[in-house]
This record gives sequence, C-alpha cells and structure tokens, in this order.
Amino acid sequence: MSCGPAQATFRLLDSYVGWDPSGAADSTKNLTGLDQPSGVRLVELHPDSVSAAGVTPYIPPRRLARGCHAREWYLLTPGPLPSRLLKRGPCVMDWLNVWRHEIHDALMDAVAIAVHGTRIAISDAGAGAVTVWARGGYQRAAQIRIHNPGALAFTPVRELLVSAHKAGSRWAIYRYGPEGTLRHVFRDLPDGQVDRIAVSQDCTIWLATSHSDGLMKLWRAPLATGEFRAATLKELAAAFSQTAVKSATEDGFCLEECGSGTVPVVNCFSWYGRPIPPEEVGSGPVPPLADAGQLYTGPIDSGIVSCLWHRVRIDAGVPVRTALEVSIASSTLPEEMPHPSDWQDAPAGSQDFLLTRPPGRYLFLRVRFTGDGVSTPVLRRIRIDFPRSTSLELLPAVYRDNPQAEDFTERFLSLFDASIEDLDRVIERFPALMDVDSAPAEALPWLGSFLGVVLDSTWEPERRRAILKNLPVLYRKRGTVEGLLRAIQLIFDLTPSIQELPGERAWAAVSHGRLRALRLFGKTRSRFLVGRSALGSAPLRSYGDPQNDAFATHAYRFRVQIPPAPVRSKGFEERLQRLIESQKPAHATAVVRVGGTGFIVGTWSSVGVDTVFAPVAPPVLGTAGNIRLRRMSVLWPGHRAPRSGIVPGETAAVGIQTLME
Repeated sequence: MSCGPAQATFRLLDSYVGWDPSGAADSTKNLTGLDQPSGVRLVELHPDSVSAAGVTPYIPPRRLARGCHAREWYLLTPGPLPSRLLKRGPCVMDWLNVWRHEIHDALMDAVAIAVHGTRIAISDAGAGAVTVWARGGYQRAAQIRIHNPGALAFTPVRELLVSAHKAGSRWAIYRYGPEGTLRHVFRDLPDGQVDRIAVSQDCTIWLATSHSDGLMKLWRAPLATGEFRAATLKELAAAFSQTAVKSATEDGFCLEECGSGTVPVVNCFSWYGRPIPPEEVGSGPVPPLADAGQLYTGPIDSGIVSCLWHRVRIDAGVPVRTALEVSIASSTLPEEMPHPSDWQDAPAGSQDFLLTRPPGRYLFLRVRFTGDGVSTPVLRRIRIDFPRSTSLELLPAVYRDNPQAEDFTERFLSLFDASIEDLDRVIERFPALMDVDSAPAEALPWLGSFLGVVLDSTWEPERRRAILKNLPVLYRKRGTVEGLLRAIQLIFDLTPSIQELPGERAWAAVSHGRLRALRLFGKTRSRFLVGRSALGSAPLRSYGDPQNDAFATHAYRFRVQIPPAPVRSKGFEERLQRLIESQKPAHATAVVRVGGTGFIVGTWSSVGVDTVFAPVAPPVLGTAGNIRLRRMSVLWPGHRAPRSGIVPGETAAVGIQTLME
C-alpha cells in the first residue's frame, strides 16, 4: 500500500481526473472531448456530416476506379466533349486511351465507372444506359437501359449496383445479376444525391450522399435488406483498405505511388489525365466548426484557508488563427461567485504563468476557445500549483521583512524555479527513456542510435520495440544461421529455410572400406582437364588448385529460401537482401530465393517454401492440348466413368487404351 502526501500541492484538470464544470448552462458551451484523452476542442456544427477528403482514400470518386493491380487505374473524362476511357498502369505512367476511335465515340456523357477483375461497367447519362465490358474493355458483355444512371459498384459475387433517379423523385439503387437481369430495387434511400457507392467483402453497401453545403453523409446497409443507417469514417476505414487516391476535388485528384527506392511520391492529374501541381487540387470543404466556446469550472478546493495560489501550466495545441483565453479568480467561499473585476487574464499566448490573485481557499477557472470555423485549439491538460513555494524559503529571513519586496522576490525567483523544475523533471524521467517497453514511440530511433541500429521509418512501434529488445541476442549470434533466422523473423514475420551449401557437396568419401550413401564424382566434373574431361562436360577455370575442388565447391555459400506471402510491399526483396548482407559473415555469399513461383523437384527442394500443392490440370489431347501420349501425360476416366481409376473391361480396353509394362 502506498500513501500520498498529507497535503496536496497541485491539482490536475483533464479527461482522467475531470474538468470540474460548474454545472451552469453555459459552463461547457460549443465544446466536445471532455472525456477524451486527445483533449477538449470546438464542436462540429454538423456532426453527422463527413468531408469528401475523409471518404476519398477508401471510396474513390465515381469517375476513377482501380483495376486488377494496385497501380492500375481507369479514368472517365468529363463533358461537354464525348467522354473517353483512359488507363494508367504500373508499366505505362501516362494516361492512355483504352479504345479505338470508333468505340470511343460511343460514350456521350459518361459519369461513373466500376471495375471488377477484367469487367468494366460504365454509366452513360447521355445515352441513358449502363454498358458492361469484358476482357478489360475489349468485349461488350451487356447493356442495361436505365434513365439517368449515376454511381455504380460491383459486389463480391459480380452483381452490379446502379444508382439512378428521375426528375422530382428520390434516388434508387438497381441490383443486376452478372448476366444483366434486374434482381431488386432499393428505393428507401437516405436524402441527398448519391455520390458514391461501394460494396465491402462482407456484402455491405456503403453509400456517400452529397448535399447543398458541399459536405457528405455516410450510410451503410446489408446487401440482403437494404436498410440504411448512418455510418462513420472509423467504420469505413475498418471495412476497406486505403487506396492510392489521397485527395480529389473538382479540379483534379492525387495518387500516392512508389517513387525511386521506398519513398512514396504524390502525382496529381486533372480529370482529363493531364499532370498538374498538387496545390491546384486542394483539399475540398470540411465540416465547419463552431467559432467560439467556453469552459467554466466550479470552485476548486485547495483545502487551505487563505491559500496563495501559485502557478498555472497549460498543455494545449493552438493552431494559427485560433486562440485560448485563460482567466483565474480566487474566493474564500465556494458559493461566492467572482466579480468580473476579480478575474486575472493570462498573458496572450502564454501557457505557463504565475497567479497574482489575493489569497482564497477556492479557485475558479475560465477558458474561452476561439476558432476560424476550420481549425480549433485543443486543450489537453491544466495543472494548478498551490500554495506558493519558491526558492525564497532557502534565503535568509531578511528578504521577507518588507511584504512588497517579499512578493516581488517570490515572483522573480519563480521564473528561475520553473526552468529548474522542468530540467529536474526531465532528469527524473530520463531512466524511463532507456526502457524499451515504456519509452515513447518517438524516442525509439534515438534509443536505437545508442546501439548502432537505424530503424526503418515504415516499421510500426511494436516491431521497433521487439527489435530493440532482441538486439543483445542478435549481436551475440550475428553471423550464424540462428542469428540470421531470428533477424528475418523479427523484421519480416517470416520463417525462412537457411541451408549451408558446403554440407550438400556432391562428393563422396570412402570410410572404413565402405561407401556411404553418396554419389561418386571425379575431379573432371569440377573443372576441365586436358586429356581427362569430356569436351563440354566440365567448366573452364583458370584459378585455384584442382586438388582442392572437392573442398572449394560451395565453400562459404548458403541459401536463404523465403516462403510466399499473400501481400508483400514494393522493395521487399531489396530490403531482405540488405538485411542478409548486414547479418552474414563478410566472406560468405548468400543466394536468396523467394518462393511462390512454382514447384521445384530435385535433390534440394524444400516442401512448404517453394512448393504449392494443386490439382493437375485436365488432360487435353491434340496439337493445342497440354499432354502428349507416352510422355508427360496423366490419364483420367471419362465423363461418365466412375472416379476410381482405369478398370479393364469398364473404362478401358486392354491392348487398345493401355500398355502393360
């Protein structure tokens, strides 16, 4: 059991301890976040609205759609000219026309696009139709006649959702099957104009509606029922992964893509596919905030009669064009409300100041928030120190003879006491910075610099902490198989297969008059020897002693095999190679293989690393088939035959379809 001091020396106001509002009607006016550790801020005037900037990274604008690959994008150009379908891929960085000129003229006023695999759906409001294309836009699969179509989206099962409305009527969403037949109509939609539609993997419809104030509202509904309810950006982020689209306005859009190395770059384009500077795109409207707010506390009890309150420290963020106005008043009675002339206003912009109010047991605090409608000050914590305690107590009593001089000396020394106290607090907390588990995430790179480790900026704090905690073991085992294995596991969350190749030499040795289970090879297999090696069967080498070939083969070489992963960031193999080079012995050579590209059968194949078990493809005979009889062929029973193999007399004729050996 631990006991605190008999007399408190400070009081905190925050979300953990409480802000002690007075309880009056205007004690917390136009404020939110009183119970959030992030701080108190001005409230949004439209809390049910979201900004397009918050929706765009998860649901791109309806004229933009991602293709099969993460870096493949389709773009529909706007009117009044006939719309064009442009494509930009990982190999071609410019926006190019997908169709020939005669097909391109078929689009009159295309307004939305959706892509699912190689299928592309386009809403053409000018033609009053939705056209579905297969094979990446080179084959017309279906055409749906619908009046004034808008945003559209594919479902995980290749169904198509199309939004549309007639003049004077509400919007509706039409659900079509893969073959283009109408299956259902969702008519009970929220108010507003349907701007974007998306369907998550759990078959939930996500709807973004636009309104006259330029803001959006977000809705979600099960695909089975279509009953929409309000949604939040947090729910949207949990349902979708972020795309490369970072911002989009009426002037253009920006894509964040991989540049040289691992540093991402932002490329911005107009809606016609022309490159433009990022400042021309902008950020678009955001939900407006209240321009003024107030926090008024009740009486804060010091427990000391005629307490001389000392100091106020404020932890807050004040952006440009915003302000925090802090006022303090003291009182001897809790019900005695301060007079307007009793308030002490803190210096403008100051977040640490001394109190000059007369002594009183109770303290009242008032904080006024001022914003510009877009930004807001954020108040995280207030600390009030009492009673007044300065280094004057360490000086001779003669400095207290004159009351006025005593007051001035205390306030003067408080300036230095505050700086010394801040330094003492940093020194007291310094040991905590050396603890990997408790150190702030911002201090981890600094902590790694003491150990000679440069932490990658893309690593999350949990991975950084795990690497720093395992550094003693990694340093002790550096240059060994176990050390390299552990380093790859920590950084990439993969368990590789590491093979030292000298132990797999294809050379045999005679021991105790018996041959081991090895193959015998002559020296002429390792290098060409005149008069002994067959021409073309051995490599030409002009270095080394032929007598040492048995020992030099695969010497100082090892193989690192990495299992395939479903998702792998760009530059993975390059970062893996750098890690191996930093952990291996300087004289050793590593061969790195990343699995997942095929099945390797041989002496050194590793099951589970570069192997994938899958059924054999159905055999097809003929010049365009995939098998040849008596060579690389697998026989299957016929369509009507039982799946029990070849049965003489039932599924095979002996001597005609079979060869007995």
